[in-house]
Amino acid sequence: MIVLEEKKEKVIVRKPNTDDLREAVYALLMLIPIGKVTTYKALARAIGVHPRTIARFMASNRNPIVIPCHRVVMSNGNLGGYSLGGTNVKKKLLEIEGVKIINGKVSKDYIIDFTYIIGSL
Repeated sequence: MIVLEEKKEKVIVRKPNTDDLREAVYALLMLIPIGKVTTYKALARAIGVHPRTIARFMASNRNPIVIPCHRVVMSNGNLGGYSLGGTNVKKKLLEIEGVKIINGKVSKDYIIDFTYIIGSL
């Protein structure tokens, strides 16, 4: 991923900083339809970072309903964490949206992988 930035009537090409990456992840989250989830790993592959970086971005989300970080789960279907009330709240939000959770895991039928949709940025 690269960033184009305009400075003093010049266009500068640079590597993304943490804020740029966070913004890209949040933009991708907005594309996840209600009733679907994606994984930390899929988001990480899509923007070229480690899944733990994605987890940190989710934890620092200041608008957790508007930017639907509850729609990000672990690759094995486990819910993972949720800073707004814990996994019980995350589970309830997903169930309200129509995601089926059995034995604490989201079925693969509900998981989308952005790398198949957009490739790697």
